[in-house]
Amino acid sequence: MAGQEIVFQSHIAHWTWTIAWFFWFVGIGGMTSVAYYSVRKAPVAYTVLGAIILGLLFVVSHLSRWWNLPILVWTMVTNLHFNFGSWMFVGVCILSVHLILAAILAFSHMDFILDRFPIAPKTVRWIVVSLRESNLFVGLFGFVGVFSVVYSGFLLTQAVGIPLWGNALIPVLWVISASVATVAVLELMYVVGWVDEKVSIFGMKLGLGLDAVKLLAVLAFLHVSLGLTSVAARAGAQELTTGSLAWMVWGGVVGVGILLPMALAAWMLLRGKNKPLIVVSAVGALSGVLFLRAAVLMAGAWEPLA
Repeated sequence: MAGQEIVFQSHIAHWTWTIAWFFWFVGIGGMTSVAYYSVRKAPVAYTVLGAIILGLLFVVSHLSRWWNLPILVWTMVTNLHFNFGSWMFVGVCILSVHLILAAILAFSHMDFILDRFPIAPKTVRWIVVSLRESNLFVGLFGFVGVFSVVYSGFLLTQAVGIPLWGNALIPVLWVISASVATVAVLELMYVVGWVDEKVSIFGMKLGLGLDAVKLLAVLAFLHVSLGLTSVAARAGAQELTTGSLAWMVWGGVVGVGILLPMALAAWMLLRGKNKPLIVVSAVGALSGVLFLRAAVLMAGAWEPLA
């Protein structure tokens, strides 16, 4: 990059760990919404709601003047003027709908509240329980969840001036890695007794395949980025492969996040399940997903001016 200064956005815009946590929680909430269709347990619904709330708190905490957000929403609603051409606005709509659906579904599992307060209208009780059992509602819930994860990937691809993030593989990589994280969450739920063993066995087999696909997707992302004509994209890719972020990619994303869970899953499928190893595998997978998001964020650099 002789004669051209590369400026990484992490030094100016500071899209680093805070935004990585946001993407991480949105990914878990989104793909766990899909898992709920098959595993209709209260802890799964609570996890989705909690993940969405935490993700939103992280992204709001990153705003320098967060109080402008509710003011902006109020202005748009009162003036009936909505910018559907903005990915930021579309994302707010998607996450808001996802949050509302998650809150309804979580509330439908709170029998301890519904039973304790008999003054709650019978109609409300009937509606929330019916929604919990409705394939249509649960299917919509999963669809919006996937949309949330895809949105978080497209949010990066729409960033102006950072060519590394323009890679179309990012939304795909986000969905695959979020699916890996969801399997890890279900495995942890099995360890504490919140889901049954057959969910864990299926998840372990599915996770093994997802890890292999994730590894290929990560390598493809790095290969494509290294071959781009953009100076900034190549600089970012070099940071990921051989530079200051290489430890995070090869040690965190690939080593701890993919190879370790794959090895442990293969061992347990052959030798039998072991809860301590399940915990190690799940924590490793979740850590790898977070490292992936943080590394891609920190590698983003602006194209140098000619």
